[in-house]
Amino acid sequence: MSTVLDITFYVSSDGAGLAGASSEMEFESLRNLDGTERKASAPAISEIGSGWYKFTATLGTVPFDAGDLVGVIDADKNGTNSLADLERYIPVEVGLDVAVTEPSGDPAGWTFAQKLLWLVMRFSNSHSSDNFNGIRVRKSDDTIATTQTVTEAAGVKTVGKAT
Repeated sequence: MSTVLDITFYVSSDGAGLAGASSEMEFESLRNLDGTERKASAPAISEIGSGWYKFTATLGTVPFDAGDLVGVIDADKNGTNSLADLERYIPVEVGLDVAVTEPSGDPAGWTFAQKLLWLVMRFSNSHSSDNFNGIRVRKSDDTIATTQTVTEAAGVKTVGKAT
């Protein structure tokens, strides 16, 4: 399971949103908290509009595969827009400190983080529930993440452990 995050930031020129400048932007630096340089694999920056820009972080892929990152975006790398330093250099941080493997197997062996992930998946992803198929939680690609059986005996319904 990979998570995709759009990291947004705003750039102004003399107080007004700077438009049309994504080609002038690049990471001045991008490092893990231990100081490891990750700039060579920095993502592209694209414009949203009205001074807003973004880059996409796909967790688990380079450079978002080895812990939290901090960096600085140079919003005017060639000086074309004549931005003041305060407007030109944009600090960014991407927190990746949650490393949770997808829950599977017997829930008795799940960590707290995996149980929490299952709850988030259960309520934020597509799921269905009926007496014949039980509860099925689906991932964004429509594959089944977890299932729970529902049984009935003597008029009492029981929901089984998630698998």
